[in-house]
Amino acid sequence: MPVDYRISVPHHLVISRAWGVMSDQEMFAHARKVAADPTFRPDMRQVADLRHVTRFGLDSASVDTLVRLNPFGPGARRALLVGSDVAFGMARMYQLTREPAPDDVAVFREVHEALAWLGLTEHAAEVTALLEADRPPAEPR
Repeated sequence: MPVDYRISVPHHLVISRAWGVMSDQEMFAHARKVAADPTFRPDMRQVADLRHVTRFGLDSASVDTLVRLNPFGPGARRALLVGSDVAFGMARMYQLTREPAPDDVAVFREVHEALAWLGLTEHAAEVTALLEADRPPAEPR
């Protein structure tokens, strides 16, 4: 699974994206890379776009490890964007496993709802453009 991110310092936002098959090792590496990025701050907001993940290669032990690797701290709001019922279930499992946690996570199916919850309504067009600019390549049919 390719996974990448970008940090928008002006929006105090981490934009993470994953597509294809989501493997645990790639997600662990992603969490470590974000934490090590010199522009990252633990109180940043995050939108994690999982709408293009085709299969989840995670189990409960992997989710526990992701919870431990979470670089976000107090004051951070994280919106998980999903596009399928399976993705919704995996995101909810992550959300529930991490309770209690210093950051706040919510799961959404719609971009505008996620951005409103993150307090980015007035910047929705800019952030949506950032999400769409880095759209993953189309999956072969």
